[in-house]
Amino acid sequence: MTELEKRIRVLYVCPWAHWGGHYPEAVKKESLALLEAGAEVSICTFRGILDQEEPQIVPHRSVVSSWIGFPLGILTYLLHLIPKGEYLAGLLEQFATLCLAVKLRKILRYDVIYLRDGDPFVCTPFLLGLVLEHYNWAVNLVGQKAVRAPDSLLSSLFCRFINAPIWKPIYLRSFSKNRFAFLCENEYVKEFFEAKFLDGILSGRLTVVSLGVKKTSKYILQREARQYLGLPEDKAVFLHFGVLHQGKDIETVLDAIRDVPDALVVHAGEVRPWANRIQLGKHSDLQGNVIIRNCYIPEAEKQYYFAAADAIILSYKKDSLAGKSILWEAARFKLPAIASDVGDLGELVRRYKIGLVFEAEDVASLRSALFDFLGSSHGQREAMVSNCEHFCDDFSTNTWAGRCIKIFTELCGHTSREK
Repeated sequence: MTELEKRIRVLYVCPWAHWGGHYPEAVKKESLALLEAGAEVSICTFRGILDQEEPQIVPHRSVVSSWIGFPLGILTYLLHLIPKGEYLAGLLEQFATLCLAVKLRKILRYDVIYLRDGDPFVCTPFLLGLVLEHYNWAVNLVGQKAVRAPDSLLSSLFCRFINAPIWKPIYLRSFSKNRFAFLCENEYVKEFFEAKFLDGILSGRLTVVSLGVKKTSKYILQREARQYLGLPEDKAVFLHFGVLHQGKDIETVLDAIRDVPDALVVHAGEVRPWANRIQLGKHSDLQGNVIIRNCYIPEAEKQYYFAAADAIILSYKKDSLAGKSILWEAARFKLPAIASDVGDLGELVRRYKIGLVFEAEDVASLRSALFDFLGSSHGQREAMVSNCEHFCDDFSTNTWAGRCIKIFTELCGHTSREK
């Protein structure tokens, strides 16, 4: 590692670290990985980090901790209670957090502002770039909403808005005054933003940096985990984990499990009201086959759910091509996956032989995969478990951090630290 890499100063910005899903865990794990790789790191959030029980060794500032940001925190909290109000709340939270990041950069002279989950409001750093100069922005693009086809009138209007031609001169002007690099998690997201976003204005600026994962040092016995969670020990348990957003397809899972005897699906994660609550209500007759734990699962309890299951079902809609961080979690806990064949999800499961693949949104295909898994031998399942370690080796947090620091360093290559 070069001298510049050792002392590069990174302000890790995640406006939505207080939301459920991948945000809080990404902040905690990735900031520490960058720190361990030799960077100087600080964290900037809107409302802190969800499930942050112990003091973070990385310095941390939040918007709502100031007297100016406190009333804004109340406003965004109320907006989240309104149907579809999360769009405006998310925009306000992101813009306010980036404003704080700019203030911190001026005072503490960070080399790079790294924005985790820059989309769907990709425009925010560019708007700030109109009045700033010589800033280095590294923006992570997940593509969770942008890549998928709009599923409502509001989503369609929003996609038109972020792709409106009026943004192009703003982006170009910001490019001329500042330096930008964009990171995405797979080739599908990269292709979308290079070819279909604002007529390819980001072309040549995107780099694929796969997620990183750190192996778990402590594993819980399945029997112990099921007793802790109150799950039966005489059934096959399939885990469906994480926030239930529009890209996930739990409908296919619920329809498939209906005809699988002595099997149970456990959904553990927040069921957002605008996503699937109505659909879940249609399956009230599956009480003996399905358990819904509608809440955020903290890190301390997460390991119990993964230990209790025989496999995890990763069911996504056909157009859900964004990265699937739950696969990395499954590999971390050595849990075989039964995954939709969408994007790079099916490709990775097949390549590393860490589970089975089924056709997305196809009940018969998933049902067949479930029966195939239940009929597999002990040796076949052990091979899947063993292969999870190979997956973790190839996608380690050290590899992720090293690639990020290389990108940050190249981004700073033509910018003096004294500016």
